[in-house]
Amino acid sequence: MIDNYIFKGNTKYEILTPSGFQPFGGVRKLSKDKHYEIAFSNGKFLKCSTTHKFISNGNDISANILNVGDYVDSDDGSIVSVINKKIINSGISLFDIVEVAGGNIFNVDGVVSHNCDFISSGDTVVDPETLMFYKETYCQPPIEKGYIDSNLWKWEYPDFNKSYMVVADVARGDGSDFSTAHVIDIDSATQVAEYRGKIETKDFGNFLVSLSTEYNDALLVIENANIGWAAIQQVIDRGYKNLFYMSKDLKYVDVENQITNRYRAEERGLVAGFSTTSKTRPLIISKLDEYFREKNVVIRSTRLIDELFTFIFINGRAEAMKGYNDDLVMAFGIGLWVRDTALRLRQQGINLTKQALGGISTNTNSVYDGMYGGGFVDDNPWKMRVGESFEDLSKWL
Repeated sequence: MIDNYIFKGNTKYEILTPSGFQPFGGVRKLSKDKHYEIAFSNGKFLKCSTTHKFISNGNDISANILNVGDYVDSDDGSIVSVINKKIINSGISLFDIVEVAGGNIFNVDGVVSHNCDFISSGDTVVDPETLMFYKETYCQPPIEKGYIDSNLWKWEYPDFNKSYMVVADVARGDGSDFSTAHVIDIDSATQVAEYRGKIETKDFGNFLVSLSTEYNDALLVIENANIGWAAIQQVIDRGYKNLFYMSKDLKYVDVENQITNRYRAEERGLVAGFSTTSKTRPLIISKLDEYFREKNVVIRSTRLIDELFTFIFINGRAEAMKGYNDDLVMAFGIGLWVRDTALRLRQQGINLTKQALGGISTNTNSVYDGMYGGGFVDDNPWKMRVGESFEDLSKWL
């Protein structure tokens, strides 16, 4: 993308906005490799970038998630809807009005548009073309909508041959965001269930225990910032055995103890849940982008993809566009990071242990008979006679 001013530092001209003519900072030219052609019910036709923002009922809505039949605010207050929308996979030069006084809102072709000022404008963290691929390839209606609010969407029921993790983000409690959770198939990095709703923290803790138990006692990872502790405390009080712990100083990943319960947590400097900080947040965002860019993850939820369409870089920080949420995005990013660190390193340790066991040579019968009274079998030092049968001790490692 080429992005530059062709008219900057304007102090002479004004542009029409819903509140009258307002000054603006200039005009910039953008070269895009694809764009939308959108037709409206008022007879107007508009070409715009895939991330161009319109106004719908006073809220920003990106062209990516604007659908046929959706209403947009008009310059005269009349009802205007989208009657056709088409993606054009060819290059185009577009022109944006920037730094409009009163909130960057202005009228264009009969509808109201909204542009960020040049300094704070941002691009989506995940490329829009990649997001469209996911929406068209993997997204599908859930096979079941559960829980009391029908906001628990399931695409796969538990398979007892698989390992899962449940990753949750707890709402702040001010009503502006949601409590969210994803169920992820660890081996295939596939989203198999998702929750997004408004729920009390104690109830959310109970909900997470039930969901994790249902999916084979899944590893439960809860973001522990602020009010998240209330949900975590409920999980601890319920005695859930597979709660995620991480180091307090964030200096290491303890593969033996981070993915167990609370035992020896204080001794090892561990804290329940996952801490999103200035250190870990960039790692989460980087991991999220990597998985999507390489198409190494399977997403079924349109709710998650829609959040990603409005998850942008603003002044170098990845966050939701104003008026939107990123609760599903952050929870999913945490899950991908945990999968690629604590879980991957733990599995490597298990594999190394198995390799070491396989390389141990057997000793003579007399040694084992003398030390253990014939309890071990000479062709496998890790097989022990228990009564009339034999037990393989390596399975406990």
